[in-house]
Amino acid sequence: MMNVSKNKCVGCGLCVDVCPQEAIVVSRGIAKIEKDKCVECQACLRECPQEAIMLIKDIELLVAFGTDDDNTLKSDNHVGMSKYFKVYRFSDDKEEFIEQRSNVKYKEDESKIHGDAGKAKATASALENVDVLVGHIFGPNISRLRNKFVCAVVRKDTVEQAIQAVRENINELIEEKSKTDRMGIVLR
Repeated sequence: MMNVSKNKCVGCGLCVDVCPQEAIVVSRGIAKIEKDKCVECQACLRECPQEAIMLIKDIELLVAFGTDDDNTLKSDNHVGMSKYFKVYRFSDDKEEFIEQRSNVKYKEDESKIHGDAGKAKATASALENVDVLVGHIFGPNISRLRNKFVCAVVRKDTVEQAIQAVRENINELIEEKSKTDRMGIVLR
């Protein structure tokens, strides 16, 4: 499946011009590939100056979304303070809910001004086998968590909106997961 990254696409239309199947349209400044028309010839991928197009095959990412109420992302504090993590499996062109995990209760060391390593370890233990952690806010422990997960910030209110942002930017998540020195990324 050919996929366009919403974060990288600038809507230049060069991909539209080279597509032999007329499977690409630019709408609202973002290229969109019509999956039923695309034959995965990769002409668009080679033409894109932004490297916004990627061929995605046989991917599987486990993505956890921090929440306190099942519907909205944790927004009054950092993702590590979420009560729950909703875990979804993203594969090829779909996602499915896998499970809801409770966060580990941990009393932070109040003498530490920024980032308690014990809290990061406790949060990570609740997220075993997860590839991507998605939240509205990350605290100072992001420097520890990004060694274990791709840390993705989304400025969305609901888990459903965050799922859409992950789907639209799966390219960046795949690329970031493959790096040894990860950075936190922002999904629009």
